[in-house]
Amino acid sequence: MQIKIFLWILFLLVSFPSIGIAEEHQESGNLVRKEMIALDSAFKTTIDAIILNEPKRIGPAFDEVNKTREQVEHAAEHKAITLPRNQKRFKEFVRLDNKFHHELEILLKAAQKNKMRVVQKQTHRLLDACVRCHVIFRK
Repeated sequence: MQIKIFLWILFLLVSFPSIGIAEEHQESGNLVRKEMIALDSAFKTTIDAIILNEPKRIGPAFDEVNKTREQVEHAAEHKAITLPRNQKRFKEFVRLDNKFHHELEILLKAAQKNKMRVVQKQTHRLLDACVRCHVIFRK
């Protein structure tokens, strides 16, 4: 019994420092994932807003995306992001990401002005951009 406890404690002592290192290494990847999760939620709300003709719901849905975006931009400036695939195309990733967020601003302005045709068009354009980026950079 004492041997099992000793081995368990030894396992924990050895595991926790390596877990901390792994978390630090994955932190920048988690920022991108965090942004993707926020985008997923925001787009679900956007689709609902389009169906219900309630474009005023769209802007607040992207608040978390905008907060996370700032963190991702900071990490990208320091090249602290590791992409799941095609790391050598990092500059292209940054360019596509910047273009995506420019298109997102057009969506948000259209939603504020209640321009539903533009909202629909931009939503389609943005979701297409998601697919293109994921084809290149996701595993």
